[in-house]
Amino acid sequence: MNPSGRFTASRDLLFIFLLCVVVFQLGCGKKMAQYPDAPVRDNKIIIPLHDVRDGRAHFFTYTRGGRQINFFVRTDAKGTVSSYFDACYTCYKQKKGYRQEGADLICNECGMKFNISDETWQAQGGCDPILLKSSIEGEQLVIDTDVIEKGLKLFK
Repeated sequence: MNPSGRFTASRDLLFIFLLCVVVFQLGCGKKMAQYPDAPVRDNKIIIPLHDVRDGRAHFFTYTRGGRQINFFVRTDAKGTVSSYFDACYTCYKQKKGYRQEGADLICNECGMKFNISDETWQAQGGCDPILLKSSIEGEQLVIDTDVIEKGLKLFK
């Protein structure tokens, strides 16, 4: 083969390699789930309790400056409503969060399970959901945006 033929073949192989890298990055990158937007008013996330008092985990996304923070709200067997970041200190770097299957909340990275109706979740190797400070005001769950933004480091 002549030198120009090798150059063309090398250039073509380089192009194919770079194309594969781009496809891999776009298709297999660490993308977080996108949930319904958290309802924000006056620097507070306000969620009506009647929307989340059904024994299921309800996932939301709060977006600030183009960065998203995922969280969920659940009601335990005693009727207590609480909120958590969709992350844990062990698996958060994978940006996979949790999912609900039946009565369990399951880590999408390591498979650790937590029963949604349990009053408290015992620490299980660092994979337990991280509590997100919230309050009940009348018939609404309220989360200050300053509080949820402190969890941004979990979603970078």
